[in-house]
Amino acid sequence: MDGIHWLPEDFDAYCLLLVRGLDVNELVVRLGYDPRAVMPAVTADEAFEHSMDTAPVARLGTAGDWAFSLEQWSAEGMEAKTARRVSVGTECIAVLNSGMPPVWFMHAVDGEVVAYFEPSDAQEVLDESQGQLTSDLVAAGLVAAGVPEGTAEESSQTLLLKLVEQHFGVELPRASLKSEPFPALALTSV
Repeated sequence: MDGIHWLPEDFDAYCLLLVRGLDVNELVVRLGYDPRAVMPAVTADEAFEHSMDTAPVARLGTAGDWAFSLEQWSAEGMEAKTARRVSVGTECIAVLNSGMPPVWFMHAVDGEVVAYFEPSDAQEVLDESQGQLTSDLVAAGLVAAGVPEGTAEESSQTLLLKLVEQHFGVELPRASLKSEPFPALALTSV
């Protein structure tokens, strides 16, 4: 496994949703779909083409303790209503890179969104919260006095992704996600 800090190198825009302790079928159900709606496995290129031509696509899988949904060029996994629904009885994390700054992070626990910020707002998160995530924000360098003025978006994005890797123990298979087919779900309004 390769962590997730590589995502911006391989995908221009993405939305990564991770939910702890679920399998793919349960993730699909919690996203509001019938498991029979899962498409045959598609590659990243096929998912991108389908997203551009027909409807947004989320590639699905599991890695360690996490079920994941990886969208290219769409952001359904970043919606607060989605996070509340999929995190009931567990937790979820979402990271959105829309292809333009800023990158966003969301964390929901048992149906409640507990953190939602972009790296430049990390100081506000620190001011408003307590606990291990706050300590990890400082340790990752996302806060001291916030992301320093003039810090490149890429570096704050990398810091954020490394924070998610370290704090939540998230790792995804880089080579597989880039080139191998994964089950997929065409996303429609739920």
